[in-house]
Amino acid sequence: MKRNSIIETRRAKVLPEVRQRVDLSFRIVDRIHNILEEQGLKQKDLATMLNKKESEISKWMRGTHNFTIETISLIEKTLGTRILQVVGF
Repeated sequence: MKRNSIIETRRAKVLPEVRQRVDLSFRIVDRIHNILEEQGLKQKDLATMLNKKESEISKWMRGTHNFTIETISLIEKTLGTRILQVVGF
């Protein structure tokens, strides 16, 4: 079995709600990466701004971190821009 086939087989077994959560986490990380790039910043800069270790920010940015609302809010405030947008009903 090819490597891609193994990955696809495993991916197919992931529950939809888990897949949705992981996809959202990756979109959050992508948004933070884009903001950092737009502002000419690196993960190291974000770590300094948040008074965190660079290794912690690196873990966040792998896409598997479970961001809390508090953490997202802190990053938004620190970077001066929105990461998430909640759509009204």
